[in-house]
Formats: sequence, structure tokens, C-alpha cells
Amino acid sequence: MPMRLHKLLVLFSFLLAMLFFTSCGATGIGTIPSGTPDQGNGTPAVISTSSPSSQPVLTAPPTALGASYAFVRKNQLWVALNNAKPVQITHFDYTNLPDAFWHQPLWSPDDHFIAFIMNARPAGQGGGGCPAPDYGANGALYLLNTTTMQLTQLVVSADSSDPVAKSALNGYWQYAFWEDPTHLLAWYNGITGKTSNTAGLYRFDLSSQRFTQVIPLSALGMATLFNAQKNVPLLLSMRYSNGQLYYLVISHPFEQQSQFAIYRHSIVQPALPGNKVMVIGSEPWCNLQQSGPFIIPGWDVLPDGEQLVAQMVSATGTNQALGSIQALNLKDGSTTTLFTQASPQMLTHDLTLTWGPDSKAVVATEDHLLSQDGPYSATLANPPAMQRYTPNLAGQVAWKADSSDFVLQDTEMADAAYESSLYIFHMGDTHGQLLLTDARDFEWG
Repeated sequence: MPMRLHKLLVLFSFLLAMLFFTSCGATGIGTIPSGTPDQGNGTPAVISTSSPSSQPVLTAPPTALGASYAFVRKNQLWVALNNAKPVQITHFDYTNLPDAFWHQPLWSPDDHFIAFIMNARPAGQGGGGCPAPDYGANGALYLLNTTTMQLTQLVVSADSSDPVAKSALNGYWQYAFWEDPTHLLAWYNGITGKTSNTAGLYRFDLSSQRFTQVIPLSALGMATLFNAQKNVPLLLSMRYSNGQLYYLVISHPFEQQSQFAIYRHSIVQPALPGNKVMVIGSEPWCNLQQSGPFIIPGWDVLPDGEQLVAQMVSATGTNQALGSIQALNLKDGSTTTLFTQASPQMLTHDLTLTWGPDSKAVVATEDHLLSQDGPYSATLANPPAMQRYTPNLAGQVAWKADSSDFVLQDTEMADAAYESSLYIFHMGDTHGQLLLTDARDFEWG
């Protein structure tokens, strides 16, 4: 699941951030408001408004788009199939909810379905502080049949009477993964602010059109950012790979000695307990008196489940962190350091790390364009080497199936008033090419 930004006045964001920290300090429990990203201590980050269009830009040939792909334009889903022109699929009405957030569309392994999560909210809702503000994390879950173009909203029956759960533009879904061509896995946070047995990982069977809860939240012994509880570890992010649910956890949140660790839980044998696979470091996480620079460190798992890559957090007594990126071989436990040439400014705040489908290269980008740095790629075949690409872009990466190319967008603005441009990067070329204008959240079929 990616972070989205609003254009807010820095002073207004700062006042909201201070207001958040006052309430957080009184309860010890965090909230998850919307707004601008922060530096990890409640201070809103100043985002550069410079555009890659100010640099010399080459336009990619039409063939670079491939035969099938999906993207979001003017907050509607567009899909192209079998070399045909893209067609607008959704027609959501945003009259009362103009600020829309989208997750990347997810093609099923056979391209017969696309799953996506989206959310829309009233204009002007903003904030700051820690944990990272992101109203777009939760949303409504949809399934598109690319053969019939039938669109179906998926709702947990136990919460079907809840106005948010059944809303066309809202919901409590945060992550979705394809287990195989006929089964979709999706994480459900449950009603915000309430402890509910509906929260957990679900499997949707496309044949029976039914949901089954695979792993309840209670089985993980964690809480979510939408229902934080005192002295309970928090789930920060998730991935799925080869029959295992991987999840990043922060233990002792809001304290001086908070610890980041990655766990995994079997989907095939869900009754078995989860286990810790990697400790990635400690810092004062979202602590009122002293807060470290990381909120949700970047990480990813290969599709075959053999390698994990993650930001390592190493905080010192002066609250200065030394960041690094390591790949962990999940078979033999060996580690390899990557991106050793990356700048300290890039390594000491949250990144997005994304493995290529061929398991050879990983791309590192900033969550938000804070330091005008990246994207970068590195490989396990030559760990000391690091390739830098231009123009400078941030956010989620979309890889082509053969790992030859990846796509990034020039902004993370997610509201209907602004559309971004998409750039394609070829692994053998250091300069990106303009792929699509007025589009975002791209994914190849």
C-alpha cells in the first residue's frame, strides 16, 4: 500500500502537527490524520515544486506502453487491452468528496481481473505529525473483470451495514495481493477506532464469489494505526510472497526504545504462529520528547520469497541515524549491503524499495521528493554498483513483467485538481522518457 500529499501551507500544517502532538502526548496513542509528510518529528517537510519537465525530456515511443496496462486519470480508472486504446472504466462522482486517493491497480496473473483500492474525502482535510499522515491508506476494494468489464465492490458481510464499509468511495481495505489467478488476498483494518474481530487478512474466491478470513488481526497480537492501543505493537506495512504474509512491526511505539522488525505468517498453514525474520533497528519512534527520522522504513520481498531487502535503522544517543539498505537471503540468513553510494540525506528517511520481477535488481526511491535524489537501482550480482536515473522522481515503482523497464510519476499529488506525468526508465539507460501525461498509478498487464 503508497503515501499521498496535499498542498498545504507550511504554517497551517505546523500548527496542526503541534495540536496532534499535544493530544498524542496525553494518551500515548497515535492517530492517522491526513496532510503533508513530516520529517519524523512532527515538522512538516517542505516539498519542492520543481518539475522534471524543466529538464530535457525525451518522449517514449507508443510501443513502450505495451499491449495491456492500467492507470488513473482525473481520478478514474483507465484500462488498455491487447494493444487497443485505453478506455475509461470507472465513473465515480466526487462532487462531495473531491480529494481522491488511489492505490496502484493490481492485475491478476492471467490478466483477467484487476483489483484496486481507492478512497475519497472532503476537501481541505489535512494535518501533520507522526505517525505518517495518510487518509488514502484505507479505501474501498473493487474487482474488475477485464473480459466483461464488470466492476464489483467487495465488502465484508459482517460490516455491510456500516456506512463507510459499504460506501462506493470509502472503506477499510488497506492492502491487496494476488495469491493466484482465482484468489485475491486483501487486508481489512475493520471499523476505524474500534476493536473488531472482522479485522484481518481475507481470501476472495473468484469462483464462489465469497470471502474467507484467513488470519484474524487478533492472531498476530498487533494493532493497526487506525486503532492504536497502548503498549501493543503496531502493524506498519505488508507484503505477500510465496504463501507467506510479511509485515513490518514497530514494538514499543511512541517510546524512546521502539524497535522495527519484519515478521511472516503462513497463508498455507494460518493456524501456525508467525515468526520474526529480521530486526531492522531501533529509534525513538513518534515520541513527543525525541523522535527519530523514520516512520515506515522501506522494504520488499521477492515473489519467490528467497530475498528480502530493507532499510536498516541505527539510531545514536544524539538522535542522529545512520541508514543503510541490506538484502537478506531467507534461505541461508546471509546479508548483502546495497546502495552504499546513496547520499545520507536519502538513506536517513523513509524510502520505497521494489524488487524487479526477475529477482535481479531492486529500485530505491524516496517516498516523497524530499532531497531531490533518486531513483536508483542496484543488483545482487554487483552489490557495490549503483545506477542513478534522471529526472528525480519519488513514490511507487511499476515494473514491466520482463524487468526491462519501470515506471514512476513526477508527483505524489493525489487530488482531482492535479494530474502528474509518467516516466519510463529502461535498465540500460540512465535517463527516463515521458510515457503518459495527465496520468498516475500506472501498472502493466
